[in-house]
Amino acid sequence: MRIILNELKKMWTAKILVIIVVLCTVYFGLSMNDWIRWYPNDTHFGNVKFAHHLTENYGTTLSLEDFEDFLEYRNVILVYLDPFFQSNAVFEEARIFGFDDLVDFRQYFSSQYETLNDEERNLFYSVSLELGYIVRTERYGDLTSEVQTPDAYNKMTSFYNVVGLYQTNIIGDDTFSPHIDSFMTQSFLSEREVQRLAEIRDSGELKSIMSWHTLFHTLRYFQGLAALVILITLILVSALVTADRANRVSWLQYSSKQGRNILKKQFSAVLISAIGITTILVIIFSGIFGGLTGVHAFWNNGINSFMSGSFYWLSITYGQYVLLMIGIIYLLSLGTATFAFILSRFSQNMIKLIFKIIPLFAFMVMLSNWILGYFLIISAGGNVLLQMLSLIITLIVGMIAALFVIHREKRFELV
Repeated sequence: MRIILNELKKMWTAKILVIIVVLCTVYFGLSMNDWIRWYPNDTHFGNVKFAHHLTENYGTTLSLEDFEDFLEYRNVILVYLDPFFQSNAVFEEARIFGFDDLVDFRQYFSSQYETLNDEERNLFYSVSLELGYIVRTERYGDLTSEVQTPDAYNKMTSFYNVVGLYQTNIIGDDTFSPHIDSFMTQSFLSEREVQRLAEIRDSGELKSIMSWHTLFHTLRYFQGLAALVILITLILVSALVTADRANRVSWLQYSSKQGRNILKKQFSAVLISAIGITTILVIIFSGIFGGLTGVHAFWNNGINSFMSGSFYWLSITYGQYVLLMIGIIYLLSLGTATFAFILSRFSQNMIKLIFKIIPLFAFMVMLSNWILGYFLIISAGGNVLLQMLSLIITLIVGMIAALFVIHREKRFELV
């Protein structure tokens, strides 16, 4: 154990830790932070806020009884929305004094558009332009205006989006086919994929409350985290064996039986370091993502939902979905560390090692993107079992190769 601790000290130096902190900071700012910054948790755009509202009030699923109760929330929005119409000159001219008046106005003028005179058409355009201004101001802000509109209009729009999604995908509105049925009939699917989709539809899984934006941003964020873990793992563990060989420490090691066993200790230290650095990065960056986006509120919500247009192979919760991706990141880190250990054994100096680990980094990132790019999504057409099997086989092959190198080392002769 003392030897392993000494090998760990060789890797976890102050210099390496500073480099890791700098790289993590730069990488996060350039890549991962966008999935937090653009996550729509502070607006009603994308229905994320309503997913939070529904989860807080009804739990992880929305039953028919809960849906009927949710319909009454429209009156709450009108309390804030109607006064705004009453205080706007454009709407006053069109005799629009509330949201219901707006609905009637748009239905009438749209159906009678061909018979409208110029004055009526100008009025219709004025109302449409004012609505467009409201949407832009509420969604993105308007720095040129001191007058800020309430977000009730976009909130009402998202409310009707959620209501429409539930009516279409759960109740079975005759106006539109459920998304899952449309996907089954309009896509080229295998028999296994059709069976899985039918199971999702008939099992009631779609009553789960989950926004597509939450799943998409989480997937892309963890995909970026996987690439970061691969990079940091390579930086941390790659140079251990090569540094000894470059300093000819190995010559002293070969002179004794115990010295020839050091490579095994170094391999153990490499695996421990890979697990350690992965744990640190996962805790830090998962905490940042969850803390800034609030996605932890959906931890027990199923990932197949009436609010999402994507369907998944497994009937799992959002929390389990995240844990599966973290498990894959650990496997990627261990595989990266294992192959880096092998390459470092056959590199006489750092320059040669760098030229070897660059292709390894590219391969591991491509493997990561292949697995996590559309993780568990049926519409991606990928074979999840094949992807997971490929990752496990890669790790097993690396482990076997590393053990072979360690066994060979005991019989290696200096020349």
